Amino acid sequence: MPRKSRKAPTREVDPLDSYSTWDLRIAKAIYYSIIVASATAILGIWLTIIGWLVESGRWDTVVGWGPGAGALIIVGIIVLHLFLLVLFYILFRGGILRLCQRLFKDRVIAKKYEDYSTLRLLIAVTLASVYLFLITLLVVILPYTFFPNLIADIMTYIWNHFNPGEWVLFVGLVLFVIIILVYLGFVLWNHGVFVVLKRVKRIEEEEEVDEQIKRDELKGADDETLQKIYSKQTGKKAIYRGKETKAFKAWKKNTLS
Repeated sequence: MPRKSRKAPTREVDPLDSYSTWDLRIAKAIYYSIIVASATAILGIWLTIIGWLVESGRWDTVVGWGPGAGALIIVGIIVLHLFLLVLFYILFRGGILRLCQRLFKDRVIAKKYEDYSTLRLLIAVTLASVYLFLITLLVVILPYTFFPNLIADIMTYIWNHFNPGEWVLFVGLVLFVIIILVYLGFVLWNHGVFVVLKRVKRIEEEEEVDEQIKRDELKGADDETLQKIYSKQTGKKAIYRGKETKAFKAWKKNTLS
């Protein structure tokens, strides 16, 4: 009995296949950064609470409750972090897909503009430069211009008054701010580029339509009219010693084709 030919195993279409390897790497990097920032912030909250209890003298009261209280606090910290990791793991695939949808255009849309690679790069660099300038303006220039001592006072207060827990919480919040800035930067980079390209493509299509209309109108024109239009467009003579020039013949052939 002849053997039946093997069939390749079927695989369901993965929505993530619409995105490039670099798109997925960037989305995963942002996702993992969110996990690290969340874990750091939660640890900072616990350590801050413990620090406040120690500074206020209430920690002795907690210790007086017995070893069970300390064990409960430690277990609570561990369980909360494990719950956070499990939650992120469960949401990982959907989270990566949503990040890709927010951050990038899929390959089908990107392929429409693959002929504009140089223009895409120039627009992307321009948008990134504008974004960095705005960040510098809001974070550095404006505060130091209108509130010259504010930043220094804030940093001095943080350095002199923060306990270790507050420092960990501060680092977690700073990580969140950096992640948000990076996220917004990629959104501006990718979506902004395609918005500009869409407009450029529309202008080019309109110009092509106008050119086609002009060609259709010129097809019914006589030689004298064509000669006048050629001279007006190029500033050159169409007729020399009673004969058409090579340049005029080439222009007429290209225009009427």
